[in-house]
This record gives sequence, structure tokens and C-alpha cells, in this order.
Amino acid sequence: MLRELCHDLIEPAATIKLLARAAVGDADQDPSVADRLRLIAAEAGRISDICGQVLDRPRRRDPVRLDLIAADAVATARLRYSGAIDAVISPVTLDVHPAVIVRILSNLLTNACRAAGPGGYVRLRVALGADQARLSVANSGDGFRQRAAHRTSLGLEIIGSLVLGCAGTVQLGVSDLGGLCVTVTFPSPPQPELPAGERGRMLVATAGAGPADESLPG
Repeated sequence: MLRELCHDLIEPAATIKLLARAAVGDADQDPSVADRLRLIAAEAGRISDICGQVLDRPRRRDPVRLDLIAADAVATARLRYSGAIDAVISPVTLDVHPAVIVRILSNLLTNACRAAGPGGYVRLRVALGADQARLSVANSGDGFRQRAAHRTSLGLEIIGSLVLGCAGTVQLGVSDLGGLCVTVTFPSPPQPELPAGERGRMLVATAGAGPADESLPG
């Protein structure tokens, strides 16, 4: 039943994504309308990717760029969150299905934005260690003092299940921002040679007036 449902959803989702992207190209559009269309395209793409994960599960996928997917996820989250989201992202390649990464990031950022509240602060970091990749999302909410909502609890369960399926780990801790920090680690395969322009590159993107420093949250 699940595969049949995904089979029937993947094409309409892909069509919505293409139409929304085409509409963004209209030079006469109001910027706010263009932002909403980008969000529609991103959400439709997420549905399509998840359906593709179900339908393509037996097939081996090519390595994916965690840093690029994380940057896209942050850009999408900023369209619907009124607070500040900062990102410090280093190049990282993983042997993980892209839809799994998208779902993990979506749940992490959604939970963090909800916990931080309007006008709050969220910080995302992607870093590469000796034998693992590290993804951290912290927020300025009430941390462990905040009673977990049902959707947040479900989101954490989904994150845990997906990460364990990748032979990774999930850790919860108190962030220096005052709220919760969720840190996810993945086994790190040998990293491919990057183009000259990307070697040693770190994306630092700030939106809003949140605090900024170079330490990993948590």
C-alpha cells in the first residue's frame, strides 16, 4: 500500500515543483510571491524525494553532499520562520540516501524553530571529523524545561530511527543558546577531491540578529 501511494504521489509532486519553479522566473512578480513559490517548490520536492526513497530503496545511491542539502534546508526554513537562523557549514560527502538527509534536517529545523518561538534563534552546524560527520542544530528555547509537544516527540523519534538506519548516533544536550541542542553523527566515508574553489570552504550565513560565535553548539 505504501509503495502504491508513493507511486501515485511522486509524479504530481514533481509536476508541482516544476510549475512553481517556472513561475518564479516571472520577472514581474512581487518578491514575496516568488519566496512563497520557492517554498512550494521545495516542499513538493521533499514529497517527491521521500516517495523516491520508498520506491528506490533496493538501489544503491551515489554519495550526497550533506553541506549542500543543509544549506537548502536552512533557506527553506527561513521562508517560514520569523526568528533568526544561522548556519556554519563545511563541505561533507555521505553515502546516505538524499531523502533520508532531507527528512532528518526538516525535522531538526522544524523542532528547533518551534522550540525557539517567534523572534527566537536557531543555529545549524555541519562539520567533518576524522571518522565521522557531525550535524548540530541548537535553539534558544527552554530546552529540557520545555514540555515536549507530541509533534516534537514524533519528530525526534523519526530522526532517531533514520539516523540509526545510517549507523549514526543522536545526542541531546543543553545548548549555550539556552535551549536544546540535537547532535547527529554519521560514519564518514573517504571524502572525494573537491573542486579547487571549494577546498577548505566554509559557508557562514546569518539571518536576523541572533548571537554569533565559532564554537559548536551544545
